[in-house]
Amino acid sequence: MSASFKNKTSYTCSVIAFSVLMLFLAPSTVYASEAPAPSFSTVQPLTGGALCAGLLSSSLTDSLNRYLVDSYIAGAVDLEQYNSFLSGGIISENAFFADAVFVGDSLTVGFEQYCKSNPDSIAADTTQFLARVSCSARAAISSDALTKHAGIMPEYNGAPQYIESAISQMENVGKMFICFGMNDLTGSTPQQFLADMQTLISRILSVRPELSVYVISIPCIVSGVNTGGLSNSSIASANILLQEACSANGWGFVNLSEYLMGADGALLPEYSSDHYVHENASAYAVWNIVLKNYAFAEITRLYP
Repeated sequence: MSASFKNKTSYTCSVIAFSVLMLFLAPSTVYASEAPAPSFSTVQPLTGGALCAGLLSSSLTDSLNRYLVDSYIAGAVDLEQYNSFLSGGIISENAFFADAVFVGDSLTVGFEQYCKSNPDSIAADTTQFLARVSCSARAAISSDALTKHAGIMPEYNGAPQYIESAISQMENVGKMFICFGMNDLTGSTPQQFLADMQTLISRILSVRPELSVYVISIPCIVSGVNTGGLSNSSIASANILLQEACSANGWGFVNLSEYLMGADGALLPEYSSDHYVHENASAYAVWNIVLKNYAFAEITRLYP
């Protein structure tokens, strides 16, 4: 057994033992539920280059436990804060996403399928998906969304619906992760796409103003693909505009695309399912890890 493995195992055991001990030492009455609901708005910066997903933590539970214990030992949190964090139910692989709805096109459909077949995914039983192949922000805000575009609009309660209408009917939804762009940029400029996205998000917030909004960056595509206005260049431009809009509006921005690209800014071949724009299970495993690490950043920014 290597020394690094022994150290990792020892630390993990220490975290668990310490957490159990604190449960006994902590006050029996906890008022965490009375605290005002936090507003999440972490904007991850775009670096303009490839990022290594292998450097990210694959376990949100371990990361949060480690953070909590280290914070207490360092004196950054007191006993009451420790107990509030520990008993709040947020230390989990998917608690952060339990009240989330994922909105998007075929890429989000693929992520939904990944979540259904992988027990370590970020999706809880109550996580919802509102996505459909070929959907776009442009179609979703059009006046003929339920006629001409009914075949690409997400379905809810058995029928195609405007996205804002479907979300208005959902119970216990507090977060929305939205990812569009692939189908929009085939016929729009990055600027037009941004305007359509902001219109769509505004419509959703008009019916659910309490919703925390997270925009997932548009994933890159394989090298050499250029369909209409869709290219890795237009995707990069659109992502910059999305990031700026998120900063201006207090929305979260998840920099996913740069964990899937190579040095050339294109989707790595091992993540492609069709040598075009769609992704395979290996790519969605990266989505899963990036979202876990994003959740860690959000949670630890506000708790405590």
